[in-house]
Amino acid sequence: MAKSLTVSGPYPNRAKWRLVIRERGARKSVVVPSREEAEALKDRLLSEAVSRDTPTVGALLDSYHEGMLNIRSVLPQTAANVHAQLTGWLPLELPITALSAERAERLYIELTHRVSARTGRPLAVTTQHLLLALAKGWGKWLVKQHVLAANPFADIQPVGKRRAGKTQLRIDEAQRFAATALDLAKQGDASALGVLIMLHLGLRQGEVGARTVRDLDADGRVLWISHGKTVNATRRLKLPENLRPLLLQLASGKRPHELLFSDSDQPPHRHYWWSKVRALCVRAGVPVVCPHSLRGLHATLALEAGATADMVARALGHGSFEITARHYASAESVEGARLVRVAEALAPVLSPEVTQPAPAAKSDRIADFLGRLSPDELDELRRRLR
Repeated sequence: MAKSLTVSGPYPNRAKWRLVIRERGARKSVVVPSREEAEALKDRLLSEAVSRDTPTVGALLDSYHEGMLNIRSVLPQTAANVHAQLTGWLPLELPITALSAERAERLYIELTHRVSARTGRPLAVTTQHLLLALAKGWGKWLVKQHVLAANPFADIQPVGKRRAGKTQLRIDEAQRFAATALDLAKQGDASALGVLIMLHLGLRQGEVGARTVRDLDADGRVLWISHGKTVNATRRLKLPENLRPLLLQLASGKRPHELLFSDSDQPPHRHYWWSKVRALCVRAGVPVVCPHSLRGLHATLALEAGATADMVARALGHGSFEITARHYASAESVEGARLVRVAEALAPVLSPEVTQPAPAAKSDRIADFLGRLSPDELDELRRRLR
């Protein structure tokens, strides 16, 4: 029975049949020739009222978007992206009561066979898994809001194996890429300078786009990240000295609250940075990568240069190194970082006769220690670290 309408009857009315309809305080009677017609009319009125009173998938996705912004304080760009992803997949006119677990399962199976309108190829497994994860989050919200008794997406298992991490540039390629971006930045290309900041500091593209003049501190030596995707995103990072004059020049003439890498009052869209990184890759003659890949490259190079796992995780705004290792740094750099940490821990034990540290750099001492190990000892060390 619909919330806003009730239909009583049918009642005999001489040779005909009568229905009593009550809606929003109003009452009226409808008389039809036969009982069969009265029953059919009653069913139709109630069905239409149920459809009218039941919220649709589209309406509840809009409410979810508003809740992300106003209650959960999700970044506007993130909330808009979640909303766009789900509205591009789910049937917006479907009454929410029709979204059963079986219907949700069919929607996901259809998704795994969908062809991308942009590429003409089936959707990547990573994209399929992302959409399912977003739908599960929305389903939890529906249950929490008492719209549904159970999450229709909860028991759906993702199909296929997603690829962890992004394709990364090799060291020589990264050097050509950085040199190309630096050359353009020196010519006044603000977007090339923003891409260099992504690479040097491991920033997300949204973190670069949201930086204001005020975030450039200590005469261009420090960049503040005041907020971000997660609670761990807030951090203070030291800027490379060679980029300092370019950043100061970019900030010159702007007021503290104005965006550093844009002349607009809104941060650039994520596709803006994608196109800029792609153009730089083509110009430098290296494989095309995405902006997020630069974060992984930053993690890999930092670990291989001797940075500790915790240092890299903090720089990327991660709560733990587990996320960094799983999605960003290469497996080789993670293993190398483990070797370095073990070597540092074992060096005093293996060399008890050394009472004063040598003046050489720490990385030199580590290299010296590893160089003294036989191939079998190195293999054993790697085995123990797995």
